[in-house]
Formats: sequence, structure tokens, C-alpha cells
Amino acid sequence: MREPTSAVTTASNPMTKALERDPLFRRDSRFGLLYHRGKMSFRELSPTNSLHVVIDGNRVSAHVDHISPLRRRGDGSIGYSWPRVLAHNLSGMTDDVVNAVRGRRRRQRCRLECDLVWVDEGHGATAPPEAAASLTTIPFSVADEAVHLIDSEAAPWSIQLEARVPGRLDERRLRAAFAQALSRHDMAGARKAPSRRSYRQDRWEIGQDLDVDPLRVVECADDDALAAARADLQSRAVPLGESPPLRARLVRHPGGDVLMLNASHAAMDGYGVLRVLRSVARAYTGDDDPAPKATTSEASQHLGRLIDAGFATRVRRHLALAEKARDLITPPARVAPDGGTDRTGYGFHHVALSESLTAALVGLDHEGTVNDVLLAALHLAIARWNDQHGRPCRRIGVLVPANLRPAQWRQDVVGNFSLPARISTTRAGRRDPGAALRTVSAQTRRKKASGMGTGLLELLRQSRRLPLWAKQTLVMTLPLSGDRLTDTAMLSNMGRLEEPLSFGADAGTVVEAWFSPPARMPLGLTIGALTVAGRVHLAFRYRHRLMDAAAAARFAETYLGELNRLVDRVGSRPLAS
Repeated sequence: MREPTSAVTTASNPMTKALERDPLFRRDSRFGLLYHRGKMSFRELSPTNSLHVVIDGNRVSAHVDHISPLRRRGDGSIGYSWPRVLAHNLSGMTDDVVNAVRGRRRRQRCRLECDLVWVDEGHGATAPPEAAASLTTIPFSVADEAVHLIDSEAAPWSIQLEARVPGRLDERRLRAAFAQALSRHDMAGARKAPSRRSYRQDRWEIGQDLDVDPLRVVECADDDALAAARADLQSRAVPLGESPPLRARLVRHPGGDVLMLNASHAAMDGYGVLRVLRSVARAYTGDDDPAPKATTSEASQHLGRLIDAGFATRVRRHLALAEKARDLITPPARVAPDGGTDRTGYGFHHVALSESLTAALVGLDHEGTVNDVLLAALHLAIARWNDQHGRPCRRIGVLVPANLRPAQWRQDVVGNFSLPARISTTRAGRRDPGAALRTVSAQTRRKKASGMGTGLLELLRQSRRLPLWAKQTLVMTLPLSGDRLTDTAMLSNMGRLEEPLSFGADAGTVVEAWFSPPARMPLGLTIGALTVAGRVHLAFRYRHRLMDAAAAARFAETYLGELNRLVDRVGSRPLAS
């Protein structure tokens, strides 16, 4: 049974097929879909007053473009013309500005919000979202919007979380547990409302029913099949036009069942996905699941309050942005590629530290945190890896997602409350393990003083005045900088599970748990850390364009070697400054 997605259901509906056959319409290329990612778009072959149809799941919208970006070439073929593209965009921008001033919408030839649900073969129809008894809408937060703008089909901006139990999970009970858990958290069952380019913010719709069943069952006879199932799930973009904003796999494996989650980062961060998984476990066992410590309204206003900080805090944020701007002159290093291919999507390599190494890591005598040690090891590993590949590097910048939730609900509320901070080192700062750890620890202390990860808030604060089309255009221009503003790698540590995750007597308590954040080239490598059952679990997530599986395993060995060096060197005595 195939899993329904926006792309599949859209492509198989009667209207799409009719437009494909109609000689008066042309389906948009990837270039034409820059403003309509994840959707299907058809343009009428008319130079002026051209009908533009956009199909997104069960929603069909159409408007009139005064100037079409298409032209008919001398050989009779149809293609984009740069002069017409510029005229088309300028015309649309002018129209949006004029109508916004007048309080009107763009002139429409038609706009349909269809009750029809197109069903993929093998699935039963579900009630249309509009049929729900009530819908609540909340605006995207600046964090939601920042992630959504850079999301793509080729490199989904999503969160990986999976857990292994020693026993076997009952499919029927698990499916019911998902339904109960997702109904408990508004953002876990949200979908993106249809948007217009003239909007300043996208909106979430929160209803009572799910549009699709997110769970599928997969049989895996060995670890290779398990790895293939993981890569397949995590390399798929989660369509936001239908709820829930996550997909799940129950993987049957000889070593115990594995529950995999792929969640859109626009809807939730790592802590949010972990909270969903905990609700699933509690619903499966029938245990009490306390209500979230903040309502949806309170949670949605939290980042807004952080943005509107005092003058002194905003000055520190401006200084952080100025530091980032130097990347235009001296860009950060890139991880040296090894065995990369043109394949899209992600590969994964999992490593669990021994209990003794985990205990030594936690017990290090130094002024920083465990996260600082993991970060310092990554800086050292990248430098050594690049040296081995003949690509010495000067400055390395590693992104560290910061959890911006307040302390009282730090690991509780489902949503996206994560923004990255950058920790960088130079060659001098990496001259030995102690120097690397001192450099990293000093930076994290300084950034925490101004709010870890909040430097980006000041930039996002200014973007609130811009319409969506302007923000989308800015994102599309990022490659023009030569990707100089993109850092080297990312490391995200969710720490230790506060309480064990149990699925009852038959399935057992979770013995392994893996988490990783997404990567967008040229930042093609991320590491996620999660401590479960007394062991740190490290998930190395890489783009196929950067590495193959063998290279990822070698990089993991390099990282573990640097981590052991740090523990051996730093653990023997306190660090001198």
C-alpha cells in the first residue's frame, strides 16, 4: 500500500490529467515552481492575461498573470524568457503593492477551494479538511517560517527520531496510540493553510481530524534493509498541506521492532518530536499523559516576546550578525567530499558510545558542558579529515541549534522553538584538544549571555514587514553569495532522556534512540546526540553528494578518535586558561 502524499494525490487527480492533455496549458518546470514548491503548476499559453493554475493536494487556485513568463521560440517550442520573467515578476509585485494599499486582493479569474479529495490507489477516501467541525489558525512563527523557506523536496528540512524496543509492537494498538497522541498536541496534527504571495506570514490550520494515516509497517530481515528503510523515510519531504506534519514507520527487525519518525522541522523541532513519541508510548501503555505546560496560544507568542527584547540584548544580537557577515570575506571551511554521488536525500551512520566512555565524557573536569566536548571533537575531526584529504582549513563553523523554550516547559511543548548559533575555531584554536575545548567553551558562555541562538532573531525581526514573495526571493538569492553564509557542519545534542520510554511488558523499554537534524548543501553533515540507557547515541547524517556509506563510517571513526583524545587529555587535569 503506497503512502499518500501531496505530490502523489495531486498528480493522480482528474484535473491534473486534463491539464496535462490540454494543448493550451504547459506544466511548470522546476524553475517555474520556485514559488510553488511541493505543488503542481500549469500556465496558459497566452502572452498576456494568462491563467495560472496551482494544485496543492485537494486545493485548486487560479489567478490571472498580466504578463506570462513563457514565450514561444522560433522552433515552436515553449520556454522561459528572462525579459518576460522579469516583466512577469515586476507586474505581480506592482499588482500586490497596489492592491495591498487599496485593501483588495489580486484580480482573480477563479479561485477554487475544492471539497473533492483525490485518493491514491489502494486508499479509502478521507473527509475533506473543510468538513471539520472547526478550524483554528495560528500564524507561522519566525522559526517556522525560516525553516519552511529553505525546505525542499531534494533536501527535506526534517527531524529524524527513532527508537528500538527489544520486543514486538502491536500494529493495531500502535496505530490507535498515534491517533490519540497526535490529537493531544495541536501542532502535531496541524497543516499549512493555503497561502498567497502577498501574505506576510503563512498560517497553520489546526483541526479535529487527520488527513492521512501517518503509520506504515515495513519488514526488514537485516541491518542493511533497516538502513535502506531509514534512508527512504528520512529522504522524503513531509507535505505540509495535509496533517499530520510527520510520517512514521514500524520496522519489524530480528533485533527488535524499530519505530521511526520523520517530522517536518517547520512544525516541530527535536524536543517536539520527542514529546510526540513520549505521548505515543503513554497512549500505547495506557499511562497518564499530562497536558502540555503551555497552551498553543501561549507557545505561539513565546518567540514573539523573545524578538521584542530590550535595547541591550538587541545590540548584542546585532554584533552577532556583524560577526556572521564576515563570512562574505572569509567563508567557513567545507567538509572534504569523499565518495559522493548525485543521489538526492540522506544517508545515516549510527554509533553508540560505551557506558564507560559515556561516564568519562559526563565526568570530565572542565569549565564547559558535555555539549562543548562533543563540539570540540567535531571541530578537531573536521580539521583532521580535511588534512587527510588534502584540504586544510582555516576557520570551521559548526551550527548548534538552541532550544528557546523557557525552563518551565523546556522538553514539553510540541512546536519549533529551535534556532542555530554558530561556534567557530581557527587553526590556533585547534592546536591541541585542550585549546579546542577552551575556545568552544568560551564562545558558548558568551553566546548564552546574550541568548544562545537568538542572534538570528534580530534578522527575522526585520523580515516580519516583508510579504512572502519577498522572503522567498531573498532565499533564492542565497546561492549568489557562493554559499559563503553557510557553515561547515551542525551538531545538536538533546541530552539525556529525563525518564525511560516504555512500551509495556511485551515490547519493553526503549534500548536505543537516534536523533538527527537536517542538512542542506554545502553543509552536508550533521550529528545528533541523545543519551539513552546510560549511553550517548550519535547519529551521523550526511548528504549523498558529500559522502558514501563507507566514507561516513570513516568520518565517524575519525570523530570517535578525537573524542577519545579529548577525554584522555582533558580528564587528567583541570584546564588552564
